[in-house]
Amino acid sequence: MKARKVLFVLFIVFLFSLAFIPFHVLQVTALREGKAVFVHIVQPDDRFAVKYIHSVEHCPVWDFFVIDDGYRIVLYETTFSSCNTGLPSAPSGEEIFSQEKDHFRISKMHRVLPEILVWVDEKYDNTLKIEGHSLKLFSLVGNTLLRLNIRKVSFLEYACLKLKCLN
Repeated sequence: MKARKVLFVLFIVFLFSLAFIPFHVLQVTALREGKAVFVHIVQPDDRFAVKYIHSVEHCPVWDFFVIDDGYRIVLYETTFSSCNTGLPSAPSGEEIFSQEKDHFRISKMHRVLPEILVWVDEKYDNTLKIEGHSLKLFSLVGNTLLRLNIRKVSFLEYACLKLKCLN
């Protein structure tokens, strides 16, 4: 009987310690509201993309990101179907600018971003694509400014964030 109690206490201590093990998440925060509206666990080499409709050219733009070994967000490619006002038109450094069937592409980019700020509006069709799933960012909180960044959190904090994001 005493052995069972000891095992039970050790199991509880083990579960309690798991709650404080840190890991990294991609967090989307509604800045005006000051609250997280989406969190997703990430590892190095995980990829995601953000789409929006350009406000002047009215064409879709996809920015492609990877999480590097230091858990930083790195823009590695962008695609767009127009090459006019406010859109890239020339590569820099080792980047490659190419024209494909119905769009332009800048690849071999390596732009480290501490965070991504996105003004979300239904008319801009802001979309986050991660692990094959697409999420319309407007559906999270409506028209507002969102920040996407990588954070280190404990399992306990992650669980709390997930519960708040579901409400």
